[in-house]
Amino acid sequence: MKIEIGKIRDEAMGLEENIPAKEWDLDSSDMSFVDNINIKCDFTKIGEEVIVDTKVTSNREITCSRCLNKVRKTIKQDFKKSYNIKNLGESLEVDNDVREELLLDYPMKVLCKPDCKGICPGCGVNLNFEDCQCRRVSI
Repeated sequence: MKIEIGKIRDEAMGLEENIPAKEWDLDSSDMSFVDNINIKCDFTKIGEEVIVDTKVTSNREITCSRCLNKVRKTIKQDFKKSYNIKNLGESLEVDNDVREELLLDYPMKVLCKPDCKGICPGCGVNLNFEDCQCRRVSI
């Protein structure tokens, strides 16, 4: 998303863009971005600064930390960035900063559901769908 500095005023100017997730190469071994990434930015000039209030919505397919099933989640992020006009030139492009925020917002632990039972360490069955048939030995 790119905007000319001269068009930014002291009242918020909104822009919205949908970017195909595959264009930004955000996927990892246990998470993939699907569909489009929706970006809404409000640009406001305050003195010598441009404030960008950003709202991003993305759909991700993430591996559950307990049972290893794929989980589809819609993630919404809100963040603000400030840019000094003297350092910008003719225009401001925010794509790299938005991409960085998406990567930094990777969840530490994702569950398919709050009460996910995970997999049996002995036989490997998904305890959400079937009972374990192996014998557990108490120590």
